[in-house]
Amino acid sequence: MKLLTVTYQEIEPKLQTGDILLAHGVAKGSQRIEELEHCPWSHVAMVVRAPDGEVLLWESTSLDNLEDTRLHVKKSGPQLVKLRDRLTSDVGNHYDSIFAIRQLQAERTPEMQDLLDRFIEEVHGAVFPDKKRMYWEIIEGKFGITSSFRDFFCSKLLAETYIQLKLLTSAKAPNSYEPKDFTSKHRLSLLGDARLSDEIYLNASSFSA
Repeated sequence: MKLLTVTYQEIEPKLQTGDILLAHGVAKGSQRIEELEHCPWSHVAMVVRAPDGEVLLWESTSLDNLEDTRLHVKKSGPQLVKLRDRLTSDVGNHYDSIFAIRQLQAERTPEMQDLLDRFIEEVHGAVFPDKKRMYWEIIEGKFGITSSFRDFFCSKLLAETYIQLKLLTSAKAPNSYEPKDFTSKHRLSLLGDARLSDEIYLNASSFSA
């Protein structure tokens, strides 16, 4: 089966808030996550289309190499960075090598933007947990125990963001989610008419073009 692959220049004008980015890592820690999940993806994040049209990425990562567009500092944990900068940086530094987008089919309303802004403000100062804490939170989540907002790993942040935007049911703890849960092979319990497309792969050589 041939994978749908596009350049960044082709997909960028079509990206909207709520679209999902999946990343395949090449670092040892990322590969360990993928082995445990039996999944080719170790990182997941959400696209944000800013009012001025800039395409941003709302993510939680251990990296602190890019400036946050709102806080104007470099920090780990929840951060809002320029999508193209993240893609270029990840490829250039050999953090991630394969990327895919899942486009969200849902109405983008002013209420959704307000909810997103409030949630970002609430958790922007949180940190990224160490590995032991992250794995423990995931285990707790599988047993229905919701962890605090003091720290966020990537899939916990995306799940809670979707819950806050009223796109995802809160029946499961946000810390129970893993990157694999946001792939087309797993069914997310999205609310209303919200749907996610299959993965659209990005041509990594186009990021710096």
